[in-house]
Amino acid sequence: MTSPLNGVFPDSPELTGRIGGSLGKRARVGGIWYDPVPWTIGAALVSWLIGMLRQVPCIQSNPEEAINPIPRLCYSDIGVLYASQSALHGGGSVWAENSASDYPPLIGYLITFVRWISKLLGAKVEPGVTGTDLLHATNMFFALNAILLFGCFVALIIIHLRLGAKVAVKHTQGIQLRAWDAVFIALSPAIMTAALINWDLWAVMLVSLVLLLWARRKPLAAGVVAGVACATKFYPLALIPVLLLLCVRAGKGRAFLTFFGGGIASWLILNLPLLFTDKAAWLAFYTHNAARGAELGSIWYVLQLAGVKWSGPLLVSALMIAGIAIGGVFIIMEVLDAPRRPRVPQVMLLVLVIFLVFNKVYSPQYVLWLLPFVVLARPKLLDVAVWSTAELAYFFAIWGFLGGVLGPGTGADRLYWLIVMLRILVQFWVFGRVIHDIRNPWDDPVRVPYVDDPVGGILDHESDASWVQPRRARAAGLPVAKAHNKEPHHTDGSELGNNFVASSSGADVKLTDRSPELPRLASNTMLLSDEE
Repeated sequence: MTSPLNGVFPDSPELTGRIGGSLGKRARVGGIWYDPVPWTIGAALVSWLIGMLRQVPCIQSNPEEAINPIPRLCYSDIGVLYASQSALHGGGSVWAENSASDYPPLIGYLITFVRWISKLLGAKVEPGVTGTDLLHATNMFFALNAILLFGCFVALIIIHLRLGAKVAVKHTQGIQLRAWDAVFIALSPAIMTAALINWDLWAVMLVSLVLLLWARRKPLAAGVVAGVACATKFYPLALIPVLLLLCVRAGKGRAFLTFFGGGIASWLILNLPLLFTDKAAWLAFYTHNAARGAELGSIWYVLQLAGVKWSGPLLVSALMIAGIAIGGVFIIMEVLDAPRRPRVPQVMLLVLVIFLVFNKVYSPQYVLWLLPFVVLARPKLLDVAVWSTAELAYFFAIWGFLGGVLGPGTGADRLYWLIVMLRILVQFWVFGRVIHDIRNPWDDPVRVPYVDDPVGGILDHESDASWVQPRRARAAGLPVAKAHNKEPHHTDGSELGNNFVASSSGADVKLTDRSPELPRLASNTMLLSDEE
């Protein structure tokens, strides 16, 4: 028997006709060549090595000779924050001088911990350090953070290998295709270019861990980790409306409340110490983000460069909220009217795209937020490649803009505008591809026969709440179906997990486990049935 992460089951009848058809009776199925784990981990090592080599031009050895990281494409907030804050490298509070105002409390705790480790290893962390001592301490601080971020990256890869480990069905001849999707993350240009810009990889890893725990049907543990993630970055809050919406459609309110309660508890545990000891420092993160105006990478900043005059940050904030609200209403309608309840990563991707498109800033490391969900929602080479290319173009454009090559007044600044708009259009393109899959679940590359939502956990193969089915029937223009029981829960191909009923001329046609693939029917003539 193979390991849980192994790419192929030993009893697979064949691999694929493209490489020779059925295996002979003496052929060995399995082993390292068919196991995604070593290949994905190896690819991750290569990606991280490329990312580290990119930082070499930014390693400063002489305190008198400053290095400009912008034209070298190796800028990182990590070293800059440490070196620029006297309280931080002098041994004072992390939150003094608002040095951690851009980050929720957990990042501040992390900075304090890494500074302590640096001191144990010989770095001088005290007031009035010399330029040479400060330079050595800064380099050590960055190196230790890079090691911890590498640990986050490896954990992220392992999590995604496990998320796809059990998705093997007859339709794929037992090959666990979804485990191989982790290669998209391991070899992503986003990792090579943006992983060391900031501490965002911590939040990315924690959010993926939330998905794994949720997929394992552990809503309390998932909620606890979600609270930790929200104390690391702001965007994990998107998990709350996503799971709320899907749990409402499935009638799983108790599971969501368990998740939410665990999240609130862990978030309070991490936030209350700072709130009680330094309320101003705790509020700094929220007030800083509320007061900022249109900034780099946002659609509002491009409009500002094009000549639109904003009266102040409040107007930009109002427009951002309006755009997110309209997008949110659209997502709610799509989720409730879809013929089959959408998968968790699909809805999470939709929410993140809306948030990032209308947000007041788009820092180059924000690409990491989207990466796991692009892979989970649309694990197709075309989609991942097009999206990665647009994000890579934006990475070069933003440094060109900051370096002055594409800056205002250069005559080439419109290229920066164009690339920002291209990135937004590609994000909307991926958004549209996911909407298509939601409206036509038989086209979903993940939802092959016998597979519903591998990340869904308690939502996987569950029937909808009784109040949803009449709404779906009316949306499809079909007679209202009666409420049904839970679907059989199988991901190994032993029983049919997705049962569809096609209503045509008053006749019902139901698929069986002999069906080679889901039917291609017009969306207005398809209604899901949860009958066993």
